[in-house]
Amino acid sequence: MFAWPEVDRAVLRAHRHARVRALMDERGLDHLLLTGPDHIRYVTDYRAQIISEAHDWFAVVVDGEGEADVFGPSVGETVLAPVPELPLVRAEHPLPSWCPAIGHPEFWVSSVARELTRRGARHVGYEGLDPALLEGLRAALPSVAFVGVGLDLFLTRQVKHPLEVELVEAAARVNAGAMQRALEVAEVGMTDHDLLAAANAYAQSMGAEFLSHSVCNLRKGSGDWFAHGAEIREGDAFFFDIGCYGVGGYASDAARTGFVGEPPAVVVKAYETLLEAYGELVAAARPGVRASELVARVNGFLRGRGLGETPYSIGHGVGLRGCELPTLHRSELLDRDAALVEGMTIALEPETSLEVDGQVIVLKVEDNFVVESNGLRRLTEAPTLEQVVRA
Repeated sequence: MFAWPEVDRAVLRAHRHARVRALMDERGLDHLLLTGPDHIRYVTDYRAQIISEAHDWFAVVVDGEGEADVFGPSVGETVLAPVPELPLVRAEHPLPSWCPAIGHPEFWVSSVARELTRRGARHVGYEGLDPALLEGLRAALPSVAFVGVGLDLFLTRQVKHPLEVELVEAAARVNAGAMQRALEVAEVGMTDHDLLAAANAYAQSMGAEFLSHSVCNLRKGSGDWFAHGAEIREGDAFFFDIGCYGVGGYASDAARTGFVGEPPAVVVKAYETLLEAYGELVAAARPGVRASELVARVNGFLRGRGLGETPYSIGHGVGLRGCELPTLHRSELLDRDAALVEGMTIALEPETSLEVDGQVIVLKVEDNFVVESNGLRRLTEAPTLEQVVRA
């Protein structure tokens, strides 16, 4: 089992509460209505992630002092003080089990409206609500103002407390170990599913809370990342992109390229160039540098050496979601061309591709970093050519 950090949860909760309270005061809100597991975790520390698509199985009503009522699928009757280590979670109330919130809108609306009425709510910030549920609440509570705060919450979470950085780093170390395990066991005759199974088994054995994604590209073009039972052949290149949530709910998202046997020299050269471009990208990333500047730098480097550009964003924030703000993409594809800020935790993931004998080969590398005053500090280890080319 990995030695997960024993951070001072009271300090972390107080920090997050202060940031949320400042947001509520700024927007004139007396309550929040949350459905996203990541926002629920940030505001209340309540763990509401059971299955990957269950983004609306839970709802939480919380006031400016942090007292919360949880609505969830795992209880049949209201339970008072359900989590002893979270004394501000007042009660847990039942919702229809294992289904989207919109599956039973009348029950959902009546349950949540009853609690908002009990609390005397007047100005409620919400995120992640199906329009039909929001309309139902507005009809049931015509005197209550409902204000969307989803973007505000994501922006609030962008800059991390040092304890949050510590938790992201722990998840990144476990994820790096999972990727190394897959690289170590890769051999001719294994399938892409076998590679991912090795990585996932490692993360689970280390005590990860949740596995967020697990994809592998073997002899497929860019954009089709999914394992499909393909067998590894002599000289094959492959990449996999995996993620896990560590203890405390903080995530890691990272990727590795691997080779089995002796790959074509042109592929090795392309990977060397990708790692060189990656080094340029990491060196350029520091507080004040904008997303579009980083994209232009890495893609210009690849293009200038005759390789394909990264066809999507070259990075993103990492926190209580594997992918959160900031988004590191071209400015014309963004509302905000974000500048890096000290305390952000990010993933950088440049990709390139080339065609060899009619086969598109996709190469990728991704690691997690924290933005510090003088640049980036790596939270995972980037692979060297010697680590991934196996003779």
